[in-house]
Amino acid sequence: MEQALEELEKELAEANQTNAALLENFKRKEEYIQELEKKNWQLRQRLQTADTFVQPDHEATRHRTLNKLKVGKQSTAGKAIDAFIKELKHGL
Repeated sequence: MEQALEELEKELAEANQTNAALLENFKRKEEYIQELEKKNWQLRQRLQTADTFVQPDHEATRHRTLNKLKVGKQSTAGKAIDAFIKELKHGL
C-alpha cells in the first residue's frame, strides 16, 4: 500500500513538472505571437505612412515644368504633360 502511494506521488510530481514545462512553453509561444502581431501592426502603419508620402505632386511638377518652358497649360507641351500625368494616375 505504501509503495503504491509512493508511486502515485511520483507520478503526480512528474505530471506537475510536465504541466509546468507545457505552461512555460505556452507562455513563450503566446509572447512570440504577441510580438509578431506588434511587428505586423508596425509594418502596416509604415506601409500606410509610406503610401501617403510616396504620392508625388504631379500638378506642382507640371506647373514648374511649364514655367521653365515658358508655356501655358493649353500649349502642346502642357497638353502632353497633362496626358502623361493622366497615364501615371491611371497606372496607380
